[in-house]
Amino acid sequence: MNKYGISDKGLARAQNQDSFIIREGKGALLAIVCDGIGGHRAGDVASRLACQGMVLHFDKHFANNPEEWFCQSLKAVNRFIYEKAIENSELKGMGTTMVAALIMDGETWIMNVGDSRCYEYTEKKGLVQLTEDHSLVNELIKNEGMDPQKAYEIGKHVITRAVGIWLGVEPDIFRIDNDYQWLLLCSDGLYNYVPLGDIADTLTNGEEMADKAQRLVDFANVAGGYDNITAVMVEM
Repeated sequence: MNKYGISDKGLARAQNQDSFIIREGKGALLAIVCDGIGGHRAGDVASRLACQGMVLHFDKHFANNPEEWFCQSLKAVNRFIYEKAIENSELKGMGTTMVAALIMDGETWIMNVGDSRCYEYTEKKGLVQLTEDHSLVNELIKNEGMDPQKAYEIGKHVITRAVGIWLGVEPDIFRIDNDYQWLLLCSDGLYNYVPLGDIADTLTNGEEMADKAQRLVDFANVAGGYDNITAVMVEM
């Protein structure tokens, strides 16, 4: 199994509020991408704390029950960020999206909150989005039948679930088989600006993983670089 992650602030933002982390141990690989929200540096703090907190719970408490571990670890991390924001006025309102993958022998568990995404690539199906966005855009399309472009214009950057904003958090957690060639976790700064065909071609183009990752960042920046760009790739 090969893995690689990259994060770039893009061309339009003053700072990078995305974070990612990759951790191996206890017979599993944990990969996380977070996209922070909040004024000042609060989003940066929230995304970093979320990644660090999940890894801390992985190192201390993971015991081969992925669904229960995701639930308990996210609950603890969410509460920690929520309380930090209450304690420090400069961090008020901070929160973050989170998409995480826990890859074990024969199975992968996915957890997401917000609109950071997980995709899988197989030769048969190509690049397929596995997670469902917790966003106003997705709700307008799914519940109102709105045209995707119009929904994006109305609801862009509005998420309906986040880590750390409220005392409770509700993730989506599901399991897939390890029959994919590639797994991609990314923030919206990638998928909003790079066509899925270009992402799929990059994953399968034969380059080294670092070059693939940089190519994805370059695609997003050529398209304007309007947001922070983060991607974690895993090749099975």
